Amino acid sequence: MAGFLGDLRSALRALTKNRSFTLVAVLSLALGIGANTTVFTLLNAIFLRSLPVEDPGRLAALFTLETRGPGVLLCSYPNYIDYRDHNTVFSSLLLYAPISISLTGPAEPQNLMGQMVSANYFTTLGVKPLIGRGFLPEEDSSPGASPVAVISYGVWSWQYGSDPQITSRSIRLDGHPFKIVGVAPKGFLGLAQMTAADVYVPMAMYPQVYPVPGFVLQRRALLFTAVGRLKPGVGLPQAEAGMRSLAQDLERQYPKDNASRGIKLIPLAQATINPKNRTVIANAGTLLSIVSALVLLIACGNVANLLLARAAVRRKEFTVRLALGATRWQLVRQLVTESMLLALTGGLAGLLFARWAAELLWTLKPPMFNHAGFRLDLDGHVLGFNFLVSLSTGIVFGLAPALRATRSDLANDLKERSGQPGTSGGAWRPRAVLIVGQVALSMVALVGAGLFVRSLQNAGDVNLGFDARHLAIVGFNLTDQGYKEGRGRDFFQQVLQHAAAVPGVTAVALSKDYPLSVTAARTVLLEGQDSVTSGTGRTTLTSVVSPGYFPAMAVPLLRGRDFNPLDTKTTPRVVIVNEAAAAAFWPGENAVGKRIQFGGEGLPVDVIGLARNANYRNLGEAPLPMVYLSLVQYYFPTAVLIVRTAGNPEAVLPAVRHEVQLLDHNLYLQSETLEFTIQESLWPQRLSAGLLAVFGGLALLLSTIGIYGVIAYSVTQRKREMGVRMALGATPDNVRKMVLGDGMRLVAIGIACGTVIALAASRTVESMLFVIGPRDALTFVLVPTLLSVVALMACWLPALRATRIDPAIVLRDE
Repeated sequence: MAGFLGDLRSALRALTKNRSFTLVAVLSLALGIGANTTVFTLLNAIFLRSLPVEDPGRLAALFTLETRGPGVLLCSYPNYIDYRDHNTVFSSLLLYAPISISLTGPAEPQNLMGQMVSANYFTTLGVKPLIGRGFLPEEDSSPGASPVAVISYGVWSWQYGSDPQITSRSIRLDGHPFKIVGVAPKGFLGLAQMTAADVYVPMAMYPQVYPVPGFVLQRRALLFTAVGRLKPGVGLPQAEAGMRSLAQDLERQYPKDNASRGIKLIPLAQATINPKNRTVIANAGTLLSIVSALVLLIACGNVANLLLARAAVRRKEFTVRLALGATRWQLVRQLVTESMLLALTGGLAGLLFARWAAELLWTLKPPMFNHAGFRLDLDGHVLGFNFLVSLSTGIVFGLAPALRATRSDLANDLKERSGQPGTSGGAWRPRAVLIVGQVALSMVALVGAGLFVRSLQNAGDVNLGFDARHLAIVGFNLTDQGYKEGRGRDFFQQVLQHAAAVPGVTAVALSKDYPLSVTAARTVLLEGQDSVTSGTGRTTLTSVVSPGYFPAMAVPLLRGRDFNPLDTKTTPRVVIVNEAAAAAFWPGENAVGKRIQFGGEGLPVDVIGLARNANYRNLGEAPLPMVYLSLVQYYFPTAVLIVRTAGNPEAVLPAVRHEVQLLDHNLYLQSETLEFTIQESLWPQRLSAGLLAVFGGLALLLSTIGIYGVIAYSVTQRKREMGVRMALGATPDNVRKMVLGDGMRLVAIGIACGTVIALAASRTVESMLFVIGPRDALTFVLVPTLLSVVALMACWLPALRATRIDPAIVLRDE
């Protein structure tokens, strides 16, 4: 212990004495460690933070495994009832579904995120309400009979002023009064991490709060998430085997609804984000982690170079100490202590940097994250990560310079002059290798940033299949105000009439789905090809639209006709398919005039039109089969008003919103231009581009410092050689070219290595790019050019200093 304290005091004296060296080293490490801590803070908030529930490791989410369709899906309510009542592996099984719900009252409606939950929701999770209670079994038994609610800690605080008598009050949701029976504990925001819950209502209240109540009791409708608590002694594989057997029983009992459907259990910690979204976020997180690790490696390379340079200057000191009886281990221990002190100081500075960067990141979050259930806090996981990274950095990148610095030949080293560092070429080789590595890693980081920036620039050139520039949308849910179908249809007509009368509006229509947000899929059965009895068919995207939708969206009808008001509920059902659906269902044939059926419906449906392909879920997606249904024949209370304008839709949207709000002032409206929707959908790319650009800039800055340091050190080491060259007739221009050549040779090797690595790694981001490919030629030309120019500037100053060497002074010293 005394030896360590002595090393620590010596390290403090040494670092305090050489403040410029300490400042540069700490700054480099702060940037590298801070970048990694920032990324880890983000990933920790999304993936690693434990849920505030009892024994979360014993909770598992139950998903439907569609073997013939799109994979892992949610669960239907009727299937959940059977799973709950007949399983032998769960002590309790709950169900929930995130819903958007309006807080109504005398003021303007506010949008809240709610969860419709089974009565055993809180008891299964082991969550005890802060005030009041959870739900009783009888409150989840009769549809619409028990309007009770549990509110979140946040709503209790800002809406009710933390009233301790809150259970004597009520809250008005979607126009209906609900008695408040409890307040969720602080920090518990439900199980859907991307949509933190403000309020919870029993599942039986679906007629009042669920957007499409008729779907809740359909066994085919996979709308809910089931979560179970495993019985003591039951593991996840055993539980999955037991539930798989139960799913097979249900498939035999209900072949039309449960054909080809199995069971998949996932630990709850991995299921708070939808598995599909989790994969996308995890891929983005992996990319950011790799780039931030590159930044740290570059920073560590700088520090290693600084330590090697400093060790060369202190070589005489080490030689004398060894000659006086110090052991090599004692010197190594002291030098490693210095490097660890540098790393820990840099880690502390990096923690401050990460705190600032995390707060900045959270302010830049997209609107879809406004209800996210995570915050970018520096908790114990983040602090532990920061400490471990700092500690390992200090050891790994301090040990090699320490071993090299203490490797001494006493006889020869004592003969060297005390004022000169060692001139062995061995000191140059590791520093050169580090510079090559820094440039290569900078190349990889900058290529990643360049690809994303170029992709975002080209996002506007993606052919969406419709005219987004002149479109605005106003979304609403008539379930909020208890509209029945007849009143809802009348309201739709009034909305279309009032919106069409606004100056500047050229076309209006209604759709069930927001553009680029189509998620519903139905089983399509082709006449003469599929089994109507079993219900097996093709799972296909569907949307419900009003007459006039295609002109409003500027989606051409290539054949057939549009929907019209004469296509009523009493006339034959009709649909319009897109080109991809026609090619998949009837290749080489005319789709117009064909017939299909929808699984579970049993009615023939005529194809009356063929529409051009468009994008339905993402920008740049491959053409997907799509079937459009008529809103006149298939009523949905959730609707999106599509408004086409002659000019800028931002100028017209407020007037359209005002007209809709006049029809029902209690109705919550969500309005925006479609271009804003598109920008919001690009948040993963924008976030990746921004962070990669920042990290790439840090990598470039650190590499520039490293290149300058190595070349400057080389000039210092070779001062006598250059003086002799100039005395023998070399011109300053010759010396300048020699120094620049040495530096740019290393840069060229680094760029070549980085190009190879970047070409190999670029395929991993291909799915997130638009228009350009992962090996975009312009990016792979501009980035090396930028690196070369910056490196040339970093080499120029040492080269200029080398030309000012006075041969007379150097030779006199010699």
